[in-house]
Amino acid sequence: MARTRMAASRRHIVVRRALVAALTLAMTVGQVPTAAFAEALGADAAAVESLADGAQLAATNANLGAASEQGAEGGLAATVGQAGDEAQDAEGAVESDGEAEANAADAAGNSSPSDSAGTVDADGDESAVKADGADAAATGADEATGTGKEEADVTNDDAQVIEVSIAVIGPDANDVDVQWTGNAKMAFKAEAATVTTADTAEADESAAEATALGAAATDVTAAGPTAADATEALFNESGLDADYGMGSYGFYLNTIASPYTGEKLGWDQETGKYWQLFVNGTASDVGASSVMLKTGDVITWAYSAYGSAIPEVSPVTPQPDAERPDWDSAWPGYASGSNTTAPTPTDEVKESWVTQIKDSADWATNVSDPIYVGDYVYIAAGSKLLQLNAETGETEREGTLVAPINSIARMVYVDGRIIVPLSGGRLQALTADRLATLWMTPALSATEQGDQQSLSTLTLGDGCVYFGTAVADWSTTYGGNFVCVDVQTGKVLWSQENSEKGYYWSGAALAGSYVVVGDDAGAVIARDAKTGAEVSRVDVGASVRSTVVTSDGGKTLFVVSMDGVLHRLSLSDAGILSETGKVKFAKTSTSTPTISGGKLFVGGQSEAFTQVSKWVKAYYGVLAVIDAESLSVSEVSTIDGHAFVGDTNGQATSAEVKSAPVVSVQNGETYVYFTANCNPGGVYRYRLGDTDASLIYTPDADHQNYCMASITVGPDGTLYYVNDSGALFAIGSAATEGGDQGGDDNAGSDGSDDEPSTETPQKDNEPNAGARPVGTPLTTAKKAIKNASGNTKKSANDGDEARETSEEASAETSEIGSKTASRTAATHAATYADDMANAPLNMVLPVAGMAAGVIGLAGIGFWLFRRRV
Repeated sequence: MARTRMAASRRHIVVRRALVAALTLAMTVGQVPTAAFAEALGADAAAVESLADGAQLAATNANLGAASEQGAEGGLAATVGQAGDEAQDAEGAVESDGEAEANAADAAGNSSPSDSAGTVDADGDESAVKADGADAAATGADEATGTGKEEADVTNDDAQVIEVSIAVIGPDANDVDVQWTGNAKMAFKAEAATVTTADTAEADESAAEATALGAAATDVTAAGPTAADATEALFNESGLDADYGMGSYGFYLNTIASPYTGEKLGWDQETGKYWQLFVNGTASDVGASSVMLKTGDVITWAYSAYGSAIPEVSPVTPQPDAERPDWDSAWPGYASGSNTTAPTPTDEVKESWVTQIKDSADWATNVSDPIYVGDYVYIAAGSKLLQLNAETGETEREGTLVAPINSIARMVYVDGRIIVPLSGGRLQALTADRLATLWMTPALSATEQGDQQSLSTLTLGDGCVYFGTAVADWSTTYGGNFVCVDVQTGKVLWSQENSEKGYYWSGAALAGSYVVVGDDAGAVIARDAKTGAEVSRVDVGASVRSTVVTSDGGKTLFVVSMDGVLHRLSLSDAGILSETGKVKFAKTSTSTPTISGGKLFVGGQSEAFTQVSKWVKAYYGVLAVIDAESLSVSEVSTIDGHAFVGDTNGQATSAEVKSAPVVSVQNGETYVYFTANCNPGGVYRYRLGDTDASLIYTPDADHQNYCMASITVGPDGTLYYVNDSGALFAIGSAATEGGDQGGDDNAGSDGSDDEPSTETPQKDNEPNAGARPVGTPLTTAKKAIKNASGNTKKSANDGDEARETSEEASAETSEIGSKTASRTAATHAATYADDMANAPLNMVLPVAGMAAGVIGLAGIGFWLFRRRV
């Protein structure tokens, strides 16, 4: 009887499994038309694939976790995930002891899903029956791979785009840290994620144990671009010559060739510098190939020593090969001989225009003396170099300076370059047309008393520019340097430190093979122009805060000391200085003399004064005319018949001529133009032979202020100058066209009253066409004016402004996206129409498949019910 029951039980198991297999086959056959039906209804194909993948994954897990039947529900879930032929193989899972197998099957049939995790053995021995999904998945992975680990790519057609910025920072030709190259928005498409399944055999941990330890059963590691990928992309984009690659330890970067010198920079034992990787401002402790990128990351390669921070980068990147214009200059720099042949105003004058360069209350921003180059007036203010329309005073273009200027800044122009002195004892050279930076010198070392200031005159000669610096407060200097810089490259050729005193408002003169300059200690020093070595010196007894001037081919020199004394010096062929005469012409002076017709014109403050009150004296300003041979002096200390004093709220104040006088010879008459450091801060004119001078221009009440600046002269005789109101003035003759240069602010370029055009002109015929302008143009339309030769002025904007491309690129991208979306929609519409044409067939097949599945389920349920009964 027992054997009969056991045989019957086996037959029942076989029949049951056969029915289940048939049901599975029927439902699988129905799956294909079901997907087609979903497509016909316009369902997303990706969703269908996702469902199919999910079903397959569920089937696999169920198959791996069901080595034996574990109740009607557990057995059904496992069996549904198997193909029809797997139903036959399932018999191999039945235990050899048939009775035990039958008892187990019955026990499982009465259990719930949670009970199926229990253990059953007819002989009382414990046997593990696993139903833990995570353990089953891990075990299945081991069986499938044979290695205990499974790695699979999870694809994503809509992979995330990662945007990072990357830059390379290194020294330029003058050892100034600049950005060699960079990309502020480099985009990468993230690769597929890698899913790594834990090896339970190696880890000897169950999923529950892993969870208890705070770990996941599977480790998901995002794969994608690294800092090495971004670095290689940047090198390919920029064309930098770099030695890099992948080695046994990952990515390496040995050297990069400097775009400024061509030198290959790598590990330097002396300085400890190498190419150091920074990620988001912090030095990376892993190699570039181990740095996984995410959106917003900032990658920096900096040539620096270990342990140092990212170098402070100059706000300006030099362009040493930028084209320079071949322009003439009517006034290339401070005290440019201070002699002019331009038709300066000799009668009444007229204000052509006034441009406010800075607010008068802004004492933090300094303004330079102007210069005149080509058809433009240039002036520096704070950290900007401005290119102004000489006709209107409007700013045409702005150039960025790497540092602000100091309280006195005397620019020069040479060979298409404008050279600007900057705080920190620096110089910066910019092209006169586009204001592109050609080079800049590094800052000089500060001292305990403060930073170096560039307050002296810039002197040009022999392809070099010479200048002095000072560490100073309002009254005293504490040292400085005298420096020689190559005009072409900006390389500092030599720098001589003056540890005692600095060079405050002073300036040098070239005399043969020597450069001669006075310092704040009262020493006039002759140096070898090529080496900077001191050759000789003369002590003049007081600080020298003026520029040395020469005559007789450099054999004779004139120097003004602060005690109001003019010193005449001689210089031998051997560079030996000696004093040949001197004369006191003022109480004090920092004015630079101008030589014309054998006479020197120099300003200062007179010994004469007006007693304003018991305790207050108002000293007169003075213009001295000194014979260069005899050193005899004629003083001019009255203005229009009155004492040369200032006027502040109706009260007399001291006056002093600090400017370098401008001398102009017109129709056989010598005229001298100058300013004075007192209110009203206007322009004075003296005609040689007269007994006093005249105040020919008085600013309006809002622009009256003190003035230390000198006057610049344009080619048509217009006078340009600034005072402490922060305004730049253009003064011309009321009787000539040159003096009536003012125009209607609303006038268009054709002289009409229309608003000026804001359209940027096309520049395809220019050498720099398509390049982004370096200096920022502020206006694009202006009236053409005539220069001294009668030629029409040409705007710098007419040849170098590039069209802005960001908005056009955005519009183009939007248009492409719109067209792509339209094409995609049209394709989906056509596919949908084709599918709907076959809709009847697609609808019948899935219905048949589902019907077969329902019938099968009903049959199994009925059979099980009878079996129980």
